[in-house]
Amino acid sequence: MENLEEKQELSKFKKYLLCLKKGWLIIVILTIIGILSGLIIADKTYHKKYEEVTYSVLNFRYKTNVDINYNEIISKSNIKRAKKLTKSLETGSKITTYQYVDIKNIKIENNNDHYTIYANFEAFNVSKEGTYSDVAAKGFLKHLTLLVLISDEEIEEYNNSDIKGHSVFDNFDNDYYKANSLDDTGALKILYSNPDAIKLNKDLKIRYYSIWISSSFGFMLLVSLIFIYIYIDKLNLNVKKEYDNKTLYRHPFHLKFFADSKKAFSNVKSLTLMAILLAAVLVCKFIPIPSGFGELGLGFSYLFLSTASMIFGPIPSLAIGALSDILGYLIRPEGDFFIGYTIQAMLACFTYALCFHKTYITFTRCLIARVIVNFFCNVIIGSISRAIMLGLGYDAFMTYVLTISLPKNIIYLLPQSLLLFTVLKALANPLYHMDLIDEKVKANFSFF
Repeated sequence: MENLEEKQELSKFKKYLLCLKKGWLIIVILTIIGILSGLIIADKTYHKKYEEVTYSVLNFRYKTNVDINYNEIISKSNIKRAKKLTKSLETGSKITTYQYVDIKNIKIENNNDHYTIYANFEAFNVSKEGTYSDVAAKGFLKHLTLLVLISDEEIEEYNNSDIKGHSVFDNFDNDYYKANSLDDTGALKILYSNPDAIKLNKDLKIRYYSIWISSSFGFMLLVSLIFIYIYIDKLNLNVKKEYDNKTLYRHPFHLKFFADSKKAFSNVKSLTLMAILLAAVLVCKFIPIPSGFGELGLGFSYLFLSTASMIFGPIPSLAIGALSDILGYLIRPEGDFFIGYTIQAMLACFTYALCFHKTYITFTRCLIARVIVNFFCNVIIGSISRAIMLGLGYDAFMTYVLTISLPKNIIYLLPQSLLLFTVLKALANPLYHMDLIDEKVKANFSFF
């Protein structure tokens, strides 16, 4: 009794420290979410203030009139052809660096008597040290001007031959190139759009990221501490959680945990309640709430799905998840049916079952469940399913993830977790009286 009284008479500060100790996982998760939020916000708010593209410049002309569209010289297909060259058209020597050239900005000007090519300086960082290679820049840009004059078949034949130099080079005005493209040291001329731009942009970007990451980190940490403070007096320090691996499981990695859940399919009462909860899920599909992120909406169906998963366990939860998606599509079809979304719903319900079925319910478990559902099921599986169904390329896929799916699931993570914990706690008493959950679960809903 003395020990019990000592526990009850712990100072608020000691209880606060105990909350911090018990709630470390919540704080870590909220901190990570805060950092991710800060990175996304920083990326959206940061805009380059200074032009920082530095160009390698090549001036050239042909000795004879050639009938070509000069824009073809810098086309993606011609750049791709240059990367496949294995021998110099000028000397016949072996080429090994062109395949690493990464041109992101390139343009060409027609100056009547000659042409000028501007290519981003960083494209030719192909040396062993990863720094600018003047030799690669001169050779690559010069070859772009020559490749438009010969066919792919000629290039392949030349690559496989012993010829030292190609006759097409004879049409390149090498003297004009040397006089107008090279500086006094013999290196290709460089056009500095703004010598200080890179440093200025770097400083600007660091400032934005520092502000948003620190503010997000501080905000999420503050929120977590406030929640702990609120729940200090509700934390029952005297409850010793007991598990018998029959009515209560310490973890879901127990054979009986899965075997017992199959019994729900042979119970009329369970099947009836499944049907009622499934009907509630389908009704929620007719109450779309805009989320502010594209066509993605909000809903309350996850509350009924998590309740069903908590009551019936992992095996029935897979069936409930599958039926919720299939029946939902049949009742309210939007676009084409895709099995990826069915798998997403099944895994979400399965996650709820692993976290809530026949165990003590805590806010930590609710948060963990929503982290898995939001980021693995919604962001990863949901985005991949959308990309496959719509035939999106990699860039479009990443744009959707970073601008719509990920921000939406980060912002609504905490409110959804709190609402889930509140609803499950409110339902605990009626579910206990219906003999659907254990009395210890009903009596010991806690923050940790």
